[in-house]
Amino acid sequence: MTQQTDDFGLFLIRPRIKHSKVRWSNFLIQSAMHCTLVEKRAVYCIAEKVKELFVEKNLGVPENWKELYVHLNEEDLRNIGGKKNVPRTYEALKQLGKRFIPVKGTSEKGEPLKGRIHWIDAFFYNSVTKTYDVRISPEILPYMINVTEKFTTIDVGTAMALKSKESQKMYELCCQYSGNYRYRDHDSVKYDNIYKKRVVVISVEKLRQIFCLDEVKDERSGRVEKEACYKNFYFIRKNILKKAQEELYSLYKYGDSDVWFDFVAGPKVGKANKITSVTIFIYTRKHPKVGCDRPWQEGDEELNPYIGITEEPVLTPKQKVHANPLREAGTDLQQEHLARLLNKYLEPDEVAYYMRKALEESRRSLFNQKDSILQVILVIQEKEKQSRFRNGTKAYQRNNLIDYVFTKNLQREFNWSIPRIDKPNHLRRRK
Repeated sequence: MTQQTDDFGLFLIRPRIKHSKVRWSNFLIQSAMHCTLVEKRAVYCIAEKVKELFVEKNLGVPENWKELYVHLNEEDLRNIGGKKNVPRTYEALKQLGKRFIPVKGTSEKGEPLKGRIHWIDAFFYNSVTKTYDVRISPEILPYMINVTEKFTTIDVGTAMALKSKESQKMYELCCQYSGNYRYRDHDSVKYDNIYKKRVVVISVEKLRQIFCLDEVKDERSGRVEKEACYKNFYFIRKNILKKAQEELYSLYKYGDSDVWFDFVAGPKVGKANKITSVTIFIYTRKHPKVGCDRPWQEGDEELNPYIGITEEPVLTPKQKVHANPLREAGTDLQQEHLARLLNKYLEPDEVAYYMRKALEESRRSLFNQKDSILQVILVIQEKEKQSRFRNGTKAYQRNNLIDYVFTKNLQREFNWSIPRIDKPNHLRRRK
């Protein structure tokens, strides 16, 4: 079964785009998409009203249900769906009350709960004033006002200019990962492959959930409420990823979007050669695409999600530290990397000791901008290049690090050292 597409065109011409930013909880960004194109535009319009009524006034969720109303007029409906489509927009606004967002939680006893919340729970039309009163569900408001953690900022004007609900959702996802986000997974940690910022790997399973492509059943009765669609990745690539990429790039090129993206399908897995993941490369005006500034196509240089290692013919110790890709990764990843290195050769209490000493030096040398964690990593990596060290016994490797690397090598290369750990004789390893 193929998914029905919404033929509602791009009614908002570029000069009329009103750029207004709203903040949503990431829960709404990641939630399954159950709205049509026009219904989602109505949601964006309501989000602007919520910002005016609650966010800008720094108000919480009102307890009186009468204060939960937002008021729309004919001009709002024309902005949502176009001048000639007010009746259709009116019908879409009515249908919005039926659109649910799946939620999961636990009871007070810790029992699993599944439920649904919706955007609006009442809708009235005044035929005299030609105004529309929409009451927002109190369950949805906490995800739209006073959101201080795990939130995403989206531009309502950009979102409403998009021509498909799939492009709207991809735009929201791009906004979520467009800041200083850095993706990490098990393999990247295991093999020291550090992802560039604004690169995210999304499983096809997760994409199917977000875009509501799987079969939907009632939680209690098991009745099928919606059949699955786009079972082949080819259709996801064509009808969601490629379409959204073209739309966002077009808006970006004309100055109406701050983000766009490239994507690369993950490796084929299993006997069926099934694609199970997609790597998304997100570009912004502050961090534009390097090289060919257009969507990737056959013949272009392959997109690399990882930080590259630049090889220099001869580098000083300081230059080696600055050239190390871990320097961009941040302190947390550096500490994780150092801990893995130390655990290869030392006992747990020794690892804790040398980690502590490296961190102490890092804090002491903060004003001198010394990269103490990276310096320890570097002297260990230099030692690992020596065949005698690689082929030595565990005891030899341990003693070499403790007696030479952390004392003499650190002192020679970076003018500081870590004293040998002082352990009682009966606790020391036998040589």
